[in-house]
Amino acid sequence: MLSFRRSQQMAPGSAFLVGLLLLLLCLSTVLAYQAVDAARSEARSTDRAMRISATVASNELKQRADAALQGALAAAGSGALPPAANDAAPGPAERSGSAPRPAADIARRAEASLGAWCGCAGAVRGAFRFSTDPREPPDVSATSPAVQAWLRGLAPGSAPGEFVTNGVGTAVDGLLLSGAEIGGTRYLLVSRLAHRGGERKAVGILVDAGAVSAHAYARAYAGGALIPGMGRAVGVVTAELLAGGGAPVWRSAEGVGPVPREGAWVDAKVGTYPPEPLARGEVAEQLGGLFAGFTSHVSVRPDLAAGAPEQEPRSRLPLLLTVFGLTLALVGVAIFQLRRQQELVRLRDDFVSGVSHELRTPLAQIRLFSDLLDSGRLAAPEQRTRSVRIIAEEARRLSWLVENILHFSRAQRGAGRVQPNPVLAAPLLREIVDAFAPLAREKDVTFSVDADEGVLVRADPDALRQVMLNLLDNAVKYGPPGQTVRVRGELRGLALRISVDDRGPGVPWEDRRAVWEPYRRLARDAEGATGGSGIGLAVVKDLVELHGGRVGVGEVPGGGARFWIELPYAMHAGPPRDEPAPAEAQVRAVAR
Repeated sequence: MLSFRRSQQMAPGSAFLVGLLLLLLCLSTVLAYQAVDAARSEARSTDRAMRISATVASNELKQRADAALQGALAAAGSGALPPAANDAAPGPAERSGSAPRPAADIARRAEASLGAWCGCAGAVRGAFRFSTDPREPPDVSATSPAVQAWLRGLAPGSAPGEFVTNGVGTAVDGLLLSGAEIGGTRYLLVSRLAHRGGERKAVGILVDAGAVSAHAYARAYAGGALIPGMGRAVGVVTAELLAGGGAPVWRSAEGVGPVPREGAWVDAKVGTYPPEPLARGEVAEQLGGLFAGFTSHVSVRPDLAAGAPEQEPRSRLPLLLTVFGLTLALVGVAIFQLRRQQELVRLRDDFVSGVSHELRTPLAQIRLFSDLLDSGRLAAPEQRTRSVRIIAEEARRLSWLVENILHFSRAQRGAGRVQPNPVLAAPLLREIVDAFAPLAREKDVTFSVDADEGVLVRADPDALRQVMLNLLDNAVKYGPPGQTVRVRGELRGLALRISVDDRGPGVPWEDRRAVWEPYRRLARDAEGATGGSGIGLAVVKDLVELHGGRVGVGEVPGGGARFWIELPYAMHAGPPRDEPAPAEAQVRAVAR
């Protein structure tokens, strides 16, 4: 695993910037809440206005319909029902001995009157005449057996039946309007009650409530604006009249208004119907009186009603959430950049420390042996020769380290360049290994070179030398003392693959891509004594890619790591590959 050590110190000014960003986030949250609350307040105000408009329209429609229905029933009853006198002398029919008006005739007269009013045939479902005078038996005319049976029972539960049977009720010369339910169907009773002495009489008609109520609502809806200040009702208010089961008895030509939907502006409901939430500006009300058993459903269009916006405004919540999300993202990016800045500061410190350590050793060696030579303490020629050789080796190490740093700096700026030329791979590899071998003297490392002879590759010799020096140094640094580092160069198609094998612990599979990144070290090596600048493999990767090649790392059978590079544009330009290579092709260089 790779090591990612966190910096224990925060960059200057970072704490203040983090606090400022958090304060910005808090302010954005407060502003977003205030904007949402303002939008909700505006919506609530509009909701109330729309509910009031819908309630006003519903009440106005109900009052108009009630007045229209009462007038129509009163006109039909007055024309069809014979007049009655209370505690008075007998009427002309009674004095002449003629029979009272039959119930069937009463039904026909009432049907003609209501038919002219609403154009609904069969609205009158029956007529009756009740009396306590034994000389006048009950007279009933009905269109169905259920109605016939109900009327024959002196209309049980109705005002006329109670009046005739028990004397309960008020005898009036005018008309009494009441409702009744027979077999689940609503009816209206239009009756006239009278008494003379101890005799009580009731005469009346039974009207289908659904037919006449629907026409009454239709007349009321067409009677003008239902909301004060609106020029017309059609298009602004839509309404319907529903039976007890929810089936529509009547609805306006425009339909029933907006379809209830999720997220509507208003969920207003008066009474218990309908069970689903209503949309903005809708009122459902259970009716009473002559319309008992029915429900009125009135809807006001928000874009046409007075005081409502021309169109339903879009919710600002998505925009607010987007702004809040962007603010949060900016704060997150800023914090990430701060963390990255801290990491870069740590990496810079580690890089400076590593480079300083790498430079300190050769500089100390050069200074030590140059002081010895300058002081004249080395009398023996062999000692002076050895000192000069060490100074030369450490100078080469310094040159290599400086070249690494310079190339890395150019690569970071995107200014890295190579000048490839055709070169023979095997001699160049042997030369590089021979030059590096003395630098591995302290760990007693042996090098073995096995390269295909006669392979010509298009490469920059200086860049390839820098690549190989980094790979060899990596193998020596992480391998055990006394190991043999094997260098192999072989032609694969039109590419030259160069591999460097060591006998170290290897590279875990999950880290084989990341080891080529700058400043990356394996977790097992992060706290170890093995030093380094952390840019060697990054320089290798960059130089090889400038040649158009690729890099990789694998395993060596028996243990160890194999770092390899592939350079394109290679070919075999020497003797045939099946011929034995000269003895010089196998070189074994031992650190001296």
